[in-house]
Amino acid sequence: ATDGAADGAAAGAAGSPADGEESEQMRKAAEEALEEALPVVLQTVWAAVVTDIDGTIKEVGRKLLKDKSVCWQIRVRRAQALQRLGQIFSEESARALRAQGESSMGQVTTETAKAMLQEALVGSCVEKK
Repeated sequence: ATDGAADGAAAGAAGSPADGEESEQMRKAAEEALEEALPVVLQTVWAAVVTDIDGTIKEVGRKLLKDKSVCWQIRVRRAQALQRLGQIFSEESARALRAQGESSMGQVTTETAKAMLQEALVGSCVEKK
């Protein structure tokens, strides 16, 4: 009986061709699922980043504008500078949307998502001089 168990274990370790095909199919299915989910994952991560940045900007703005250690004239100038900065960001956002094109606005395809990830990875790996 011991020899039969050893033979079965050896056969299982070697694997049959059907096991290899099943493993390959599972790998391909997982790869396809990841590719389909990639745009949603990127949009979700982007939403989290935007929320974090928005909260940080609000807190910084609040501290700049309610700083009692400087006179009111300085706080007014800070408010004007923040307003101008907001205008610049709005103008650049509009320019980027026009450059991107109205048709692809709000939609991230798998190819676009892959390209964005590759660009981010390459950018993070480039040696800073």
